[in-house]
Order: sequence, then structure tokens, then C-alpha cells
Amino acid sequence: MVFYHFILHLSTKSYEINFKSFFMKKYFRLASLFFVGLIFVVACKKEYQLPTVTFTSKVEGSVVTFAAVVTNDSKYEWDFGDGSYISTIHTPVHTYSEFGKDFNVTLTIKGPGGQTTVTNKVTIPPKTKLQLLTGGTAASPSSRQWRISASAPAFVIAFATADFTPVYKTYPGGILAAVGLGAVYGDTFEFKSDGTMTIHPNGGGIFAGYVYCALHGIPNAGNAGGSGLTYATPFTSPAGAAFQINEAKTFTLTTSPDGAHAGDVTYSNVTTLSFTNGGFLGIMDSTNECIVEQLTDSQMFADVFVSAVPPPGQVGKPNFVLRLYFEVVQ
Repeated sequence: MVFYHFILHLSTKSYEINFKSFFMKKYFRLASLFFVGLIFVVACKKEYQLPTVTFTSKVEGSVVTFAAVVTNDSKYEWDFGDGSYISTIHTPVHTYSEFGKDFNVTLTIKGPGGQTTVTNKVTIPPKTKLQLLTGGTAASPSSRQWRISASAPAFVIAFATADFTPVYKTYPGGILAAVGLGAVYGDTFEFKSDGTMTIHPNGGGIFAGYVYCALHGIPNAGNAGGSGLTYATPFTSPAGAAFQINEAKTFTLTTSPDGAHAGDVTYSNVTTLSFTNGGFLGIMDSTNECIVEQLTDSQMFADVFVSAVPPPGQVGKPNFVLRLYFEVVQ
């Protein structure tokens, strides 16, 4: 009986030990599998890096082409710095509406590893004289029409000296209408960005020097108020008329302020408009190159030379300069 109890006790203990051993081994195997799986997952997890970004810009007038070099990217956000819109394309082309100004352009790159932002300054240059005169460029053609302003602050006739003094007469801006030359204000001068031009005689004729018309047998409205100015009619725009803008020019012209003696006058560092094939600005006369003193998107102030000297004086040599205001035709 004792022996049987001992055997039974021993057998139970052995069973207990074997039972515990079995579960410990199973637990160990499960734990091992868990840690192996965890190591595998950690080993396989991708390490995402922050995006890197640089970008460049190519400026052509007010049009800018952007190009970016990036890594680890999934989304682009371009802020052009002018309050316009956000672009999400890789290589955007943006047109600015303001000239002569700096813009801070920001590119934000977003990716799985986060986001990176970089900002560069883009400078839009001022409009060129060609853009102001024509509204376009050689690459982006356009044209703009100008006319003598009837609402100008004044209509000034000065002597053709080096500094345009003394002033011969100063009239109200709309004086031409008062002397029968009101049609002048309707005629326009169209400048095209390819360097050609068209003169539109909307009143049927064109503003002209009276002596010039008399010498060339051109029909006209007569010597308006004894001013040496007239309206030549009819007038047809010359085919192939062209112009050239000359900046920072030393412009030398033979003038005759008193009508009896002629001499060279030099205008230094000026902007001029010169013409070929019958082109001119403002008034048809012997001298077709004029000085542009001011030019904006809407207004031009120009010095246009006129010869009112009849024979036997210095015919064809300008003795006067008309200081004319022009406005853009809307």
C-alpha cells in the first residue's frame, strides 16, 4: 500500500513536471516566434527621409518658367508670391502682372517623410520701351495706337535750340480744335512690336507743317491761325513704314531757330524714335526723328520738330519744336 502510494505520488509528480515542461516549451516557442516576427517587421519597415528641394527660374519679360530638382516627393505646392494661386505641377510657367518688382517664390515639397520648403527671389524687370510703346515684344507680338491728346495740360511751341528755349507760344491743350484742326485729335499712330507701324487718318488727312505741304504740293486746310500748321488731306498711310527706338542716343540735328542761320544742335543721352519708309509721329514734316521725353503705359511726351521757314530762308531746317502729349487709344 505504501509502495503503491509512493509510486502514485511519484507518477503524479512526474506528470506534473512533464505537463509544466510541455507548456513552458510551448510558451517559449510562441514567444520566440513573436520576437522573430517583430524583428522581421522592424527590419522590413522603410525609413522615410525628408524631401530635398532646389529650384531655378527663367525670366522672360513678365513670364517665368520654374524648374525643380527634388527627392522623396509626392506633392508640389508653388506660391509665386503675388497672391495669385497655388500651383501643384512640377514645372509651372507663371505670368506676373506687375513689372519692375521682386517676388518671393516658395516651393513646398511634401512626402512620406515630411515636408521641406525653400524660398527664392524672382525679379521682374521694368517694361522695355518697346513694351510700353507697342504693348508687346518680338516674342509676344502686339500693337498699340497713340493719338495727340486733346486734354493735354498745354500745347507748347518752342524754338529748336539745345534746351528748347525760349518758348514761342503756350496754348491750352485742345487749341487745335479752336483753329479748325480738330480732326488731328482723331488720327492715330499704331506701333507694332515687330517694328512696323500704321498711320490711321481717321479724319481723312493728317497733321502737317504748312510750309512742308506747300513745298511738296500737298493739298491742305491752310495755314491755321498763321501758326505754320495745317491738316493735309487726303492722306494714305505709307506702305512699309517702320520705326526704331534709340535709347541713350547722342542726337545731332541741324536747326535754324531764327530761320536765317543754320547750325548743329546736339541732344545728349536722349531716347528718340526714328522712322523709315514714310513713317513719323504726330506731324508730317521735314524731320521725322523725334525725342521721347516720357513714356508710360498710357502717356507719351515727345518733342517733334517742324520747319515753318519759307524760301529763301533755311528751308527744311526745323526752327520750332512742338512739345506734344500723346495718349493711348483704349
